[in-house]
Order: sequence, then structure tokens, then C-alpha cells
Amino acid sequence: MTENEYAAILTQFTGQRLPRWDELPDLELYMDQVLSLMERYLSAFPGFDRRGLTASMVNNYVKLGVMPAPVKKKYTRVHLAHLLLICVLKGGFPIELIRNLVSSLDARDERALYDRFCDEFEASLAHAAEEVAQDAGLAALFRTALRAQAEQALTLRLYAAAFPAESAPKKEKKK
Repeated sequence: MTENEYAAILTQFTGQRLPRWDELPDLELYMDQVLSLMERYLSAFPGFDRRGLTASMVNNYVKLGVMPAPVKKKYTRVHLAHLLLICVLKGGFPIELIRNLVSSLDARDERALYDRFCDEFEASLAHAAEEVAQDAGLAALFRTALRAQAEQALTLRLYAAAFPAESAPKKEKKK
């Protein structure tokens, strides 16, 4: 990889932006519209696979309580915000962790929490790129891989402290 290619990756990475609450459509959408919109919002982000969100997955998120159910098969701004959070987080964390984090949207000011999530996500992207800007090639790859592992481990420990009942090991049923 050349220096120009490396610089381009970092620039693209830090230039990513999630839509804020007021930028999400304020109208009811059907599933195919939601999926199309999610692809448009997330396709530029590293790690988002075009097949990363399907109607079945959305239905499962509703069944698992990770997001509210649609009303008469229509989805609103609240659903879009939940789906964006889920899609950003699902690459590295169990659905139970995501469900508990996303449930905080239901309990508080959804708009403020969602917009803060967007701000934090973008700041994390910029910080990660800044940290490796002086590295190149394998050194940058090595650093980011180790950092991702460390941050995932820290997140899981913080989650266990915040949600001890959900984090406790499950007892096996006797046969």
C-alpha cells in the first residue's frame, strides 16, 4: 500500500457520518424502504456488508426485544435510530449486550441519546485513524487489531458490571 492509498483510507474513514435524529425521515416506512435506507446510510462504513441487514433480521430484532415492533407494518424514525445503532454495534458484540444498550433509548430522551451515539461513533472513528496516522502498513494493522481486541474486552467487562444479571454465566440444565 502506498502512502497516498494509506492517507486516502484514513481520510475516508474519518469522513464518515451517521444521520442525526432530525435528518432521519419523519414519516412511516415499509420494510423495503427501511432496508434501502439502511443500506444507503451504512454502505460507506467499513465492515458493513450489503447483505448485513435483511427483513428476517429486523423481524428477529423485534422478537428479541432489541427494537420496538412496527405499527401496522410501518417503521418510524425511532425504528431507524434503533436499527442504525444495532447495525453499527452488531459486528463486535452479542445481541444481548446490544439489546440492553439500545433499551436505554426507550427509557430516556431517544433523540438526545441517538445523536450522542452518532457523535461518539464519529469521534471514535476519528480517534482510531489519528492513532495510526503515524504508522504504516503492518504496524498500523497490528495496532488497530490489538486496539480492537482490547476495547472489545473492556466493553464486555464494563457491560458485565453494568448488567450483572445478564452477564452471569448460564447454569446448564440437568438431564
